[in-house]
Amino acid sequence: MRARFPSIASLLAGLSILVALAPGALGCLAQSAPATASAKPPAVAAPFTVLDWDGHRGAVSFTFDDAQPSHVEHYAELQAAGVPMTFYINSGKPAFDDFDAAWTRAARDGHELGNHTTHHCHADATAHVSGCIMGAPLADAGAEIEDNAKYITAHYPQTAVWTMASPFGDNGWNGPARTQVFLNRGVQRGMIAPGGATDPFNLPVYPVVTGENAARFNEATDRARAAGRWVIFLFHTITPTAANWYAPVAVADVVAAMQHARSLGDVWVDTVANVGAYWRGQQILAAATSSASGPATTWTWTLPPHFPPGRSLRVTLRDGGTLAQNAQPLARDARGEYRVALDAGTLALTR
Repeated sequence: MRARFPSIASLLAGLSILVALAPGALGCLAQSAPATASAKPPAVAAPFTVLDWDGHRGAVSFTFDDAQPSHVEHYAELQAAGVPMTFYINSGKPAFDDFDAAWTRAARDGHELGNHTTHHCHADATAHVSGCIMGAPLADAGAEIEDNAKYITAHYPQTAVWTMASPFGDNGWNGPARTQVFLNRGVQRGMIAPGGATDPFNLPVYPVVTGENAARFNEATDRARAAGRWVIFLFHTITPTAANWYAPVAVADVVAAMQHARSLGDVWVDTVANVGAYWRGQQILAAATSSASGPATTWTWTLPPHFPPGRSLRVTLRDGGTLAQNAQPLARDARGEYRVALDAGTLALTR
């Protein structure tokens, strides 16, 4: 039997009924394929590349919390390792007689004095503070941070306080930190990738626990190097000491870890402020707004509050051209790299 097919007229009639009954159905189909004229142009990659970690394979920072007596007792040994360190200071209840003299020396030796708040309190989601271990709390979390920063800049040869570490690792410090520093260190375990999504006000760490040794610390450094990441060590008490506050580890193991990191040669070992400024600066330049005018393209950006001054990024340029800042051409070094000053807030490329 020969198959019978519907006529064109009947098909058109059916289509008319479908449109009348469900006008939105065809509308959805039509909208699923927008006209070419309304499509956004593809994003154009910047013609320059920022070298991760200032040209190193990874980065390491050694941090020490609570302004403990053991840090000062073993300062000479730590200093001899030749590694810049970050000491997170609480000023509310000095634990030894030469407190200010000790931290003055550390600052003069090139180490960073970071903010650990005045009284080392707990902070909740409303910025209410309680349970302090170094004196009575101030009005709120913001006051604790501000008061301690003023103490540091008034008593030590450091012009500003750029980073802080949350007491007890409480997330209640994260919000107030945003108005007082450009980075805040937490206590959760992890490493930091260049250009990643890590919260700059809750940086992860390697949280050192009681009795860990140099082999464990060196493994963490090696992992950061292999993965191209930044690891921040969090130390508390250093032994031997009579002032055993929390999570003690032997000074010999701390020093050995520093020496190992330094010996690698291609790992950047520096303070949280220095490594962190490069890390955030790289992100800021990647997100910069660009505009074109004739043969020139200009990128502009704004640094966050409390960003340390005088920082720069190592950059390579693809396909030639002239890079300039403030109308002055940038010099290319022997490696074919440029230094882009973050304070300038603008970078121009002419081809």
